[in-house]
Amino acid sequence: MFQEKKVTAVLLAGGSGTRFGGEKNKVYVEACGVPVLEYSHRVLEECPLVDELIFVARAGEEEEIQPYLDRSGKTARFVLGGDTRQESVYHALLAAAGEIVLIQDGARPMLTERYVRECVETMALYPGATVGVRSKDTIKLADSSGLVKCTTRRADTWMIQTPQCFLRDVLLASHEKERGNPEITDDCMLLERAGLPVKLIEGDYTNIKVTTAEDLALVERLLELRDRRKGSE
Repeated sequence: MFQEKKVTAVLLAGGSGTRFGGEKNKVYVEACGVPVLEYSHRVLEECPLVDELIFVARAGEEEEIQPYLDRSGKTARFVLGGDTRQESVYHALLAAAGEIVLIQDGARPMLTERYVRECVETMALYPGATVGVRSKDTIKLADSSGLVKCTTRRADTWMIQTPQCFLRDVLLASHEKERGNPEITDDCMLLERAGLPVKLIEGDYTNIKVTTAEDLALVERLLELRDRRKGSE
């Protein structure tokens, strides 16, 4: 039965601090006094649908991850990432015990339990799912010289976020078929190229990725507002 399928949550923590403006990995930078990675970890740790946690990080960051492993109440492990996001996810898939894998970017601290639940529940009907938001802007596709080729239909254009969720065997087979392909920028693309459906789950515009110092300032403001709402309930 679907309800008996185990879920492995993969936390990608192998980013760099290049665009953030420093050498420190941005997932360990603090937002409101707490490392950015901690926010996603809390949600996944507390979610009853998640059976296993895999932290994917760069060599030399084992000490940063170890405290999360030590205090986890679930099966938790560290996996060494690769040179690309695609390679890092592939390494996690090889280590995952769950029939379902949920992939979360550690630099997105606004993860909610709803995203996790809806992604996992969607696996009863589809082999892949991703959280995203409808584009508020007109999106144009251009060629390599910067000339407009066409304009997307705004109603059909989504900005993709994480988490993303997949049947492990399906995603693993897709990774093995497309290994080393530089055109792959997220895991949904692998299923798309295989002709498999990916279900879009409506997310929230606050589910931003911390890439720059400006992003961090915005996240801190969003976290403060969220805490105020909880305090007034």
